[in-house]
Formats: sequence, C-alpha cells, structure tokens
Amino acid sequence: MAQYDFSRLSVLVVEDSKFMQSLILGVLRALGVERITLCENGEEAIRVLKPTNVAGKSAIGNSGIDLVFCDMFMPVVDGAMFLRWVRRSEKSPDRFLPIIMISAAADAGVLFGTRDAGVDEFLAKPFSATTILNRIKSVIENPRPYIYCPTYFGPDRRRKHRVPEVERRVILDDEIEILHSGKDVASLKNSKKRVWIFKLQKQLKTKLTTGFSNDNSLAFDDSMVSAIEEKISEMEGDYADWVSESIREMNKAHKGMIDDLSASDQYMATINRVALELRGQGGIFGYPLITQFGKSLYETTMPGTEPGEKLLELIDAHFDLIKVVMSQKIKGDGGTIGRELLNNLTKAKKKFSGVS
Repeated sequence: MAQYDFSRLSVLVVEDSKFMQSLILGVLRALGVERITLCENGEEAIRVLKPTNVAGKSAIGNSGIDLVFCDMFMPVVDGAMFLRWVRRSEKSPDRFLPIIMISAAADAGVLFGTRDAGVDEFLAKPFSATTILNRIKSVIENPRPYIYCPTYFGPDRRRKHRVPEVERRVILDDEIEILHSGKDVASLKNSKKRVWIFKLQKQLKTKLTTGFSNDNSLAFDDSMVSAIEEKISEMEGDYADWVSESIREMNKAHKGMIDDLSASDQYMATINRVALELRGQGGIFGYPLITQFGKSLYETTMPGTEPGEKLLELIDAHFDLIKVVMSQKIKGDGGTIGRELLNNLTKAKKKFSGVS
C-alpha cells in the first residue's frame, strides 16, 4: 500500500476569516503539510499565482502550488471568480490546478455554480476530519479527467456515468481528442477538434508516494483522522472566543440598523456574513444548534429583505438563542433544552411572518 509524505505538498489557502485560516492551517499541519501559502481573497491568490507564469503558458506544476483550499464567499474577488480565472484565463499558470472549494452555503445553486466553474471537490461546512480526508483523497487518488470545449474547462462534471435513455450529444466521436499530457490548452485553439479530454497521470499521487508497506496500513488511516480531530478539539476554546466576538460584531450592526434604518443594507450584510460563518462552524465543534441558528439567521438577513421593527426583533431573538447555547455549552441536539430553543425560534419566526 502506497504511503504519502505530505511534507512534499505545497498548498494555497484562500480564506478571509482569520479563525477559519487558523483552523485550516492547523488541520493541514496535523497532516504534515509544511509549505502553506495564505491569501485573504481571490485577488491576492491571483497575484501569488500570476508571477510564476513567466512564459505565458499554462502547464501542470507551473504554479508551484499542488492543491488549493478556497472559501466560496470572500470580499473583492470571491472563490467562484478565482476559480474561473484559474480555469479560463490565459494568464493562469496551471489551468489543471486541483481546487477544493469550501463553503457553509452548500445549497444546490452554489454546488452547481462551482461545478460549472470547474471545481475539483466541494467541502461543505460544517466538516469533519473524515470529510476533509475524503476530499483530499479524491484529489490524490481519483482525479477526474479534464474536459476542454468552447463552453467549459475543468474536471468532468459527471459524478455518475449512466447510459442515457436518449442520446443528446451533438458532438461526434471523431470531433473528440483524448490527451494523456497536460499540454498548453491555448495551443488547442487551432485544432479541428471540438472537445479534448485530458486523461492525465495521477500527478499528486506520484509526487507524494514514499514507497510501499507490506502490512495492512493505509495511506489515509485512523491516525490521520485522530490528528485532525485533536487539532479541532484544541481550537474549541478559540471557537468560543470567536463566537463571542461575532456576537459583538452583529450587535453593533444591529444597533446601527436601529439608529438608521436607511442604512440597513450595509448593516444587514454584516450580520448575513457572520451568520454564514456561524452556520458553517458550529457543527465542526459539536454545536449543531449554532449551525441551525446561524443558517436561520443567514436566511433571515438575505439581500432584499425588507427592514423593520419585526425583523429587528427576529434578529435579536437569534442572538439570544446563540448566546444561550454558548453560555451553557449545549452540545449535540441539546435534549430538552435544545428542543425548547428550537421551539422558541419557530415562535419568533411565526411572529415575524404574522402567523399565530
């Protein structure tokens, strides 16, 4: 069984949340990753990658980065925009660069959007040690073929290969070319083919493999899961501090809305952004109620929501519920108290919508 040396891996982390930066870096270091480049948004990440493309050609390994962990929602240039630049820009040093997108908003629209932009894997928050390893394992051991055509470039978007009842393809087999090397994509423009399928070698597996073991040890074994779980456990105290700071930030925005409803959009955007992080992080540390309340608050403060006294009361009710969970350290479903808190949220929502 092949064994992996993760100290050989070079990872780019694109994440705007300081807390999530610390968490992802801690997880990667627990795996043995030593070479980590950190960027706070897609614009910084593009600057990091672009200077390496001296020759103006895109090729595997040309960026000096082996794998990217990228948050979806960030200011300036978000994850989707960064992903499209990597896959489609002629200035991209490596259009085959493996990218794992991370987001708490794992709704169908987000999933389909990242798939169509060319993501390799999607890691939904809250995540666990096992799901992190599964995504990394997929990129290393089961990379999908890359497809290049006039409307798309990226990993094969089909996760399950089924024979369709009705053949809808309009491209003939003789218009498709199979390639076994990551040749410069730009050079294919003058080809008479219409679709190119890149069936490449498992580059990361070759780079990370250290040899073979005669026992039953696995490349991704329980010790790795334990190392990640331990790192997450170590950060639980930091998480509690982060929640407290997040509540203060949202309270400030909430007060701003009370003082000036005409400027409510900017304040609500702040609450919405923090709520998305709460939605994604609670379950990581054993607080699924925080994930539920964060999701509800995120949906309550979506752009276009009409501000008013009832909305302010509903937002404040979410704050109170989050405070109770963290002050009493209510983990799991919370039992009787958890059911009571969820019932209180339901009542607050009914009051907001005018349902008795």
